[in-house]
Amino acid sequence: MKKKFSTLKQLTKTEQRNIKGGGQCDGYTGPIVVTCEQYHNLPPQYQGCVLVSVDCFPR
Repeated sequence: MKKKFSTLKQLTKTEQRNIKGGGQCDGYTGPIVVTCEQYHNLPPQYQGCVLVSVDCFPR
């Protein structure tokens, strides 16, 4: 396992500081932890941006 990761290029501290986030959650400005009702009222593209209880999903 160690050999597998040793072949990856490691980023310098300068490169790490220059990483900009990107993705579907960039425009989301709401709370991170939400209730079931709040979760189901979110647009689908933002539902993956929050933490919600597993009890919100029926089996």
